[in-house]
Amino acid sequence: MPELLVDESIVALCTEAATLRATGQRNVLVNSAAADARGGEPARAFTIAHGGSVQWTVFNSPALVESLGRICGLATFPAGGGSYSYYEETGDFLSLHRDVEVCDLTVITCLKESGARPGDGLLLVYPQHATGPLSAARDAGREAATEVHIGCWESVALLGGVVPHEVTAMQPGQERIVSVMCYRILVNGVPFS
Repeated sequence: MPELLVDESIVALCTEAATLRATGQRNVLVNSAAADARGGEPARAFTIAHGGSVQWTVFNSPALVESLGRICGLATFPAGGGSYSYYEETGDFLSLHRDVEVCDLTVITCLKESGARPGDGLLLVYPQHATGPLSAARDAGREAATEVHIGCWESVALLGGVVPHEVTAMQPGQERIVSVMCYRILVNGVPFS
């Protein structure tokens, strides 16, 4: 969704992400304990900061929520505060997982991308494994994945609670900063589970 956000919103998100970087904490887990369904504790290495008022205002605006619902064909509402992820060290990654219960639809917006070459630090999704256990996607290997390129200042909506996904290791000189906001999906007026 390259035009989900207007430039002014993205500039404000970039400024907030840069400011909140100082509050970020290194988020490292060596051994994955990803659940076969949703959640769990996927292996990872990156820095994370809680989102601030700018992120909440942008992604909670009625116009954006309505637009997101129209684009995705789903009734949605924000699930709470978002976060900023800083993949800034060589090897930073997030292993194969499905998002936690309150994160049915994930909107990822790339705020900064530098030093990437084709094939470096990718978002991989496994849509053909949406209905099976996570272990089936893991067994299928990365050959079964679809690469999703999010250009700088572009957004992607991912049914992260359903579709297995991962971020492969950042390579030397590569850096990516993303805004992550979770939404619940309503099915017949009831949150999806």
